[in-house]
Amino acid sequence: MGRSLLDAEDFARAIAAGTEWLGANKELVNALNVFPVPDGDTGTNMHLTLLAAVREISKAQGKTLSDLAEAVALGSLMGARGNSGVILSQLLRGFAKGVEGKTTLDVAGLARGLQVAASMAYKAVMKPVEGTMLTVARQAARSAAECRRDNLDIVSAVEKILRDAQDTLEKTPEMLPTLKEAGVVDAGGQGLVFFWEGLVKSILGETVFTRRDTLVVVPQKADAAPAAKRVKEIAEPDLEFRYCTEFLVKGKNLPLDMLRQALARFGDCVLVVGTSDVAKVHIHTNHPGQVLEHCIRMGELHEMKIDNMAYQHNEFEEARFRRNGVASADYDDEEQDSPEKAGSEEAANTKERKIEKPVGVVAVAIGEGLSAILKSLGADVIVEGGQTMNPSIEELRDAVYEVSAKSVIILPNNGNVILTANKVKELAPDIDTVVVPTKTIPQGVAALVTYNPQADAESNRESMQGMISQVSTGEVTYAVRASCVNGFTIDEKDFIGIKDGELCSTGKERNEVAMNLVSQMVDPDTSLITIYHGEDVHSEDANGLAERLADIYPYLEVEVHYGGQPVYYYIISTE
Repeated sequence: MGRSLLDAEDFARAIAAGTEWLGANKELVNALNVFPVPDGDTGTNMHLTLLAAVREISKAQGKTLSDLAEAVALGSLMGARGNSGVILSQLLRGFAKGVEGKTTLDVAGLARGLQVAASMAYKAVMKPVEGTMLTVARQAARSAAECRRDNLDIVSAVEKILRDAQDTLEKTPEMLPTLKEAGVVDAGGQGLVFFWEGLVKSILGETVFTRRDTLVVVPQKADAAPAAKRVKEIAEPDLEFRYCTEFLVKGKNLPLDMLRQALARFGDCVLVVGTSDVAKVHIHTNHPGQVLEHCIRMGELHEMKIDNMAYQHNEFEEARFRRNGVASADYDDEEQDSPEKAGSEEAANTKERKIEKPVGVVAVAIGEGLSAILKSLGADVIVEGGQTMNPSIEELRDAVYEVSAKSVIILPNNGNVILTANKVKELAPDIDTVVVPTKTIPQGVAALVTYNPQADAESNRESMQGMISQVSTGEVTYAVRASCVNGFTIDEKDFIGIKDGELCSTGKERNEVAMNLVSQMVDPDTSLITIYHGEDVHSEDANGLAERLADIYPYLEVEVHYGGQPVYYYIISTE
């Protein structure tokens, strides 16, 4: 007869293993983007969400299974990124609610937890779509109910749930035509299956494979301490630059372009964005010390983070539990702040907020040019984020607290951030937050054109909502793989034009794709074309595109601005 119960140690170890297994496979999930563009970040968002949950377990005051489930729910909410991360956080929140008060978990409790999890996740989405991670989660709940009915033991149950979830995942292309056309399964559903697969391996006492099939032992609870010392060395991936280095530089008149060019000699994947006062630096390098030494001449360094990408220590050590499967060794000797203490500190910070105007604005953007434009139009705080870099709920919450206003409007400026923004109210209940669901940067710009800081939030919301409906957005990027979408046959590295979320232009020449895209955006009511060119486009190329458009549409005004955004060569608006 198999095991009938899981305790708190089993639960903590399983969550850690599921997180690690998803992390090891997150790039596979990222690759399952319907459009073959370089902005697939579902796997990364789900993994970061789970890492936040794992960190919160170590802070849990109680150590019962219910306490740990609640900690997982809190951590995932605070760290949720993107739609997939928010939905995952709601699944974990629902599970915690379903197992509330429990010290052990049997099949009946598991079924109850998964049922509440699926229900809460569906409620979090305004228009649930089948063929997504929601469908996979619901099938997992149904499978658990069948296990309870058939009196299966807990091990047999989790194995059956995994099989049924995998079967449902394989059927998602039949439920969503866009998946079938692209030849992929749902990315969020795949991430969920990877998470559950790692969880099952832990419960079975099996091994979890990290990168390059290197084994990491997931110990039985009785052998947790010595097993932690037997973790096999993670194989080194073939990386030219080992250390992912990130930090902020705070100074005056920071020369961002010059800094970006100077850092190129230290490594690759160089990203320098921000303003003349604050710059975010990201680089892959073999000499992080030299990078820091170079940048410290320009200002103060903050929030430094260096990850060894070959070993992924910063991510995996927090996901690997050592003492009884509950507390990471990194936290054993550290005094942790309780949730109550954190809450009281937040309350104190809230009381110190100065109210200087009726309403303020938090906007999401990436790219020094785009951030500067939004600031010039009245945005109080810019949260760095967008495609490939969705901000967490906690980051948006912190930004809201920075605004000296009675009410705060959030402009997500990305369809994948709207759900995250809508959850901010839960973490900042004392502030009137209003989300205007801008899906693109041009919509955010249009919304800010109507912004009146002396009017109330509702009046601003109404005027902004009316303005964004008049804007059409186009984006030009490139294909990361060969694909067939919307009847277009796309080769890898082709340029792609996307109008309001629909692929409508492809080709081998970037500006030709942009011209074709604009031709499908202009209508009789159009009066203005605005081009925001990205960090990889020279101003001469952008101006050349604008001149060609002005020749074709002499009755329209054409503007060009430096956006500095990654991924998209051009963001174009017509209004």
